[in-house]
Amino acid sequence: MNLTKLFKTQAALDEHIMQEHPELRGQNNLDWKLLALQVELGECANEWRGFKKWSKDQEPRIYKKETHYVDVPTDNPNWIERKDIGKVRNPLLEEYVDCLQFILTIGLEIGVEEEIDWEDITTDESNITRQFLEITERILELNQWENKDSWQELFEEFYLLGKLLGFTWEQIEAAYFEKNKVNHERQNAGY
Repeated sequence: MNLTKLFKTQAALDEHIMQEHPELRGQNNLDWKLLALQVELGECANEWRGFKKWSKDQEPRIYKKETHYVDVPTDNPNWIERKDIGKVRNPLLEEYVDCLQFILTIGLEIGVEEEIDWEDITTDESNITRQFLEITERILELNQWENKDSWQELFEEFYLLGKLLGFTWEQIEAAYFEKNKVNHERQNAGY
């Protein structure tokens, strides 16, 4: 796993955000980034749904078709045909990647920019609920210690969550780069 490209990509987005929101320069942005990560983690858990023991619908939200139409001219100038150009989304993966973006920007905020020596990250844990709670604990520790070791522990627990949710690193990276494009477009549009 190589995070160098992800860090560089995230740094470019962070700089774009700073250009659009110059009031953020020169201040500590760690607090709101940690809170944003907690919110995104909650949204990820909500798409996973496994903790909703009161519900009969605990299936993860991994498939959603969005329908969008475009008007296509026809041979008859009085008629327009509507064509479905919808796409299929994976809301759970999208929320997971939103968390990843905040984990990376937090890493940049505290100076984790170089490649980290990763051992093979494995887990015997199969309890996804416990893994969400473990990540929450790592976020709180990072808030207290604000160092590279705390960040790495957070990242490792988060990566394990992705494995438990069934995501490959290739899927995660592809979704990350896709969402990064969306976030740049949002900044360009005054989001």
